[in-house]
Amino acid sequence: MPRVLLTGANGFVAVAILQVLLEKGHEVVGTVRSESKTTFLRNKFSKFVDGGKLRFAIVEDIVPKGAFDDVLKTYTFDSVIHTSSPSRSDAKDIQTELLDPAISGTTSILESIRTCAPTVKRVVITASIASIITVPKGNWPGKVYSEQDWNPITLEEALSDPLLGYVGGKLFAERAAFDFVEKNKPHFSITTLCPPIILGPPEHEITSLKKISRSLEDIYDVFSGATEPRYSAWAWADSRDVARAHVAAIDCPAAANQRYLISAGNYSPQYIADYIWKHYPERAIAKGIKKGTPGVLYPEEGVFAIDNSKSVKDLGMSYNDFDSMMKDTLKKFEELEAEGK
Repeated sequence: MPRVLLTGANGFVAVAILQVLLEKGHEVVGTVRSESKTTFLRNKFSKFVDGGKLRFAIVEDIVPKGAFDDVLKTYTFDSVIHTSSPSRSDAKDIQTELLDPAISGTTSILESIRTCAPTVKRVVITASIASIITVPKGNWPGKVYSEQDWNPITLEEALSDPLLGYVGGKLFAERAAFDFVEKNKPHFSITTLCPPIILGPPEHEITSLKKISRSLEDIYDVFSGATEPRYSAWAWADSRDVARAHVAAIDCPAAANQRYLISAGNYSPQYIADYIWKHYPERAIAKGIKKGTPGVLYPEEGVFAIDNSKSVKDLGMSYNDFDSMMKDTLKKFEELEAEGK
């Protein structure tokens, strides 16, 4: 079976991707930043580790040129899934701490593949809806976002605010990937996937429910009674759908040098509280879970919509519904609570 290099293999989305790859029979080499990050994965996927289907490589810093050279020279790969991305929530210097690492983290691995991995045919890159939406437009009622949209943010705007710096980093990194292909005409094609907020049952290592990703916090903070539903975005994707999209993009001819908006469509954070009160009424009462504004999901004037038809057509995507995601995610949270997390 084909061998895949999966970067950032211990991440929320990456572990979901890893599950799909292994279930489909792929051999995988996963990169992590330290050997300690492999312990959980070795235990979780012990059958595949013991069978030689899953190996690990250490890449401490993904940004420097040549960071992936060793692993690309050690194994022969058919494809690469690049989920790893530098992130700094406390960035003081937007250029050097957000923009430069985002761009270099993408172009450096592409250059390494070009020079060290002649057998690679496809590189799939985890991008973001941040490179699609026009942030100042906000809710933008009537707008339908698709892959044809590009965030129009300028470098000057990105340097003015850390949040815009994060958004700009995502945009500039994705553009840099396509520019790399246009300039260098490498032996591989790329596919970028642009999901919005990613929700779903966490299968990666969680040491404490107080230390989970922001998207999972949006659900757990309501489920634990800590906060009211809070706005994050009006669009979402199930982590398992995002994983399936990555794997589908590996060998989809139509996906060569294409980008895809990977999303189940719109959602409202209010629906998290509504779902909990409907399906967990005793817990909701016991924990004093905030109701928010029951049944009032969107602003009266409406919000933007999502066109995911290209992913359905090319990648064969069918998307999980919000109820199914909530059912599986809350069950996982209960299991983690029972484990004392």
